[in-house]
Amino acid sequence: MAYTKKVVKGKVGTLSLTLTVDLRAKLQRTKSLLETICLDQDPSKVNFTPSKQNEHKRRWKKEVVICTYDKKCYSVIDLLFDHSPASKPVDGLGMSHADYFTKKKKITLKYPNAKPLVAVLGRNQSTIYLPAELVCGNELEPRLKMQLPSIASFKPAERHAAIEEMKRFLKPGAQKTKGVGGGLLPALGIVLGNERVEVPIEVLPLPIIMAAGVRVPERQGGMWAPIISQANFKVDGRKAVELKVVLVYHQQLERNMMRVYERLRDIVNKFNSYYRFGAKPFALVKTGDNDKHWGNVEKYFGGSKLPDNLFVVDFSLPPRRAASDPAYSVVKQMLGKGGHLSQFVNFNTYDHGNPRDEKKSSIILQGVARQVLSKCGVRIWWVNIPRSLPLPAVFVGVDVFHAPRRYDPKENKRTAKESVAAIIVQVIRSHDPKMIPKVEIYSETARRTAGQEMELGDLMHSTVSRALKYLKVQPKSCVVWRDGVGDSTIATVMKQEITQVRRALESAATVGSKAKGAVTKPSSKVAMSYIVCQKRISTKFLSADGTKGMPAGATVTALQGPNYATFYINGTSPPYSTPKPVRFVIAMKDEALKQCSISELTWALCHDYPNWTGPIKLPSPVQMAHKLAELAGGFVDCGESIDAKAYTNKIYFL
Repeated sequence: MAYTKKVVKGKVGTLSLTLTVDLRAKLQRTKSLLETICLDQDPSKVNFTPSKQNEHKRRWKKEVVICTYDKKCYSVIDLLFDHSPASKPVDGLGMSHADYFTKKKKITLKYPNAKPLVAVLGRNQSTIYLPAELVCGNELEPRLKMQLPSIASFKPAERHAAIEEMKRFLKPGAQKTKGVGGGLLPALGIVLGNERVEVPIEVLPLPIIMAAGVRVPERQGGMWAPIISQANFKVDGRKAVELKVVLVYHQQLERNMMRVYERLRDIVNKFNSYYRFGAKPFALVKTGDNDKHWGNVEKYFGGSKLPDNLFVVDFSLPPRRAASDPAYSVVKQMLGKGGHLSQFVNFNTYDHGNPRDEKKSSIILQGVARQVLSKCGVRIWWVNIPRSLPLPAVFVGVDVFHAPRRYDPKENKRTAKESVAAIIVQVIRSHDPKMIPKVEIYSETARRTAGQEMELGDLMHSTVSRALKYLKVQPKSCVVWRDGVGDSTIATVMKQEITQVRRALESAATVGSKAKGAVTKPSSKVAMSYIVCQKRISTKFLSADGTKGMPAGATVTALQGPNYATFYINGTSPPYSTPKPVRFVIAMKDEALKQCSISELTWALCHDYPNWTGPIKLPSPVQMAHKLAELAGGFVDCGESIDAKAYTNKIYFL
């Protein structure tokens, strides 16, 4: 159970405490590391070649595994293919590891002679050895990840019944305790009421969504991919830019890679947008696994004269049936340093060269084509925002990515990689969709101390200042969405960041608006609002009888915190679980924005994320910041080499 104390503003304005009781599901891994690396063959009969041994070592070293008998987690130091549990003695005990587990742990190994033995990091930086059949990988299989939302979820009726059951144990007299009290909460001086908190729900309407002049109908507000696939921007081919495509492909895809390229080319070009693919790739780069992938890409970009309007398409085939390619972040970092746009197509996710279902393959390639155009700066669809918002408007999204701890062989312990902050600055100049043919966006990342979430004021000031110059805008309003801030740190973050953003808005000059070197200041103060987005909350809204969840767009304003105005929005409403809202805390809002509904603006921008043709939980600026921070967080240099200026007006990180 998770308990959260909140303040609820009642009808008469009094303050009272509420208790949030929620359910969580746990997954138990059952497929051992031994089964995984043996690919479901008999472990006692599998012989690993030297190349396979090295492959598995690269895959599992530094990873975290879970021990099946005590559920403890360990970092993998090495896989010992020259030892099995039966052949490796336990130091000082005069018995093998197989005997140790039989006699001491009362666990009889099914494959005592199976290799490898797993070396993991134990207490006090010691090395201990575990049979591969007794540990599981911490990373879920790709197919299981797809099914996870329906597995680890509770539908509204199930959640309602479970909460009612849990409430029994929190009422006076429900538990036998010593002394006066009669229950857990009464012992603390708290008496739990019988009634649940009831709040009015407003379902916000679908914002106007236009795709190349075609409006998305209400009935398709949850998924408008079919409408987008029919969009036609009608740009004269003579005015369009032909992208010089460098096609990088895995050697095992050589037979079908041109056919897949032609399919992707036709889908991209069917949009008749500002950017088109050439009839044939500008260049071909054949690759293999890992170093043969990034090494061949580096060789091409280091020795060839590169054309303008270059776009890299990478047909990747991750090794060992992996969900992602280990070379992905290396290649992305390499291309980011040069300011080159790129798009990966994962053939392990779906084999487009030999599709079992042509329709499914086409749907995936449609999404790839939309990403290609979005990365080039095309606004695939347009979403209306409240007309009460003064334009030009600047939207700022801020998020910080914290990488999980991993085993470091040099330090001989688990260490945390540095965190990465990302800031997105987007400009909206008009309420007319015909006046917004392209995206205006600027983004930056910054390396942070591991776990550091605060103190982004200086970074926000410099990023917003450069964005206003590069995008040549003097805004009349600015809305900031900040992710990753808890209630206890809102005041601190406000003090650090709002002041710095105001400085950038009020003092930045525009480039090219007047004579060289001239500085033009805004004629009046820029209206500003600062909103904190809180996703990790336990609050959920059910119907009065507890059988239904709330639909997408359901908004609650009746629950208010003691210090700041608050609203909740259900961005999505999945059928397999109870919808979970995001809490938005309006930490600051200028008087000039009094007539502008921040909740309506936030809901509209939940439909503006170019990576998904449906509503999402967060407004697009902060979701893009999350995506960029995660991408840069996977780079060795934490994104320091990214050429931010070259990527102006490009959503390159999708």
